[in-house]
Amino acid sequence: MTEEKKLTNEQEYYQAQINDLNKKATNLNFQLDQVKASHSVFTNLLVKATSNVATEVLEKEEKSNNTKGGK
Repeated sequence: MTEEKKLTNEQEYYQAQINDLNKKATNLNFQLDQVKASHSVFTNLLVKATSNVATEVLEKEEKSNNTKGGK
């Protein structure tokens, strides 16, 4: 049977720091996933909104061009 050795107070402190940092990293990654998802949604909304405006501008130009020169 092997002898189990207890960690020193210093080693326990380091282990507690590592455990806490692991929890924080997990939480930050969770939050980052939320930010990435929201970023994607708003990017897609902006693309859609600017696409709609661009389409409206092009349609107005096309109508304007069709009415010039007796067409």
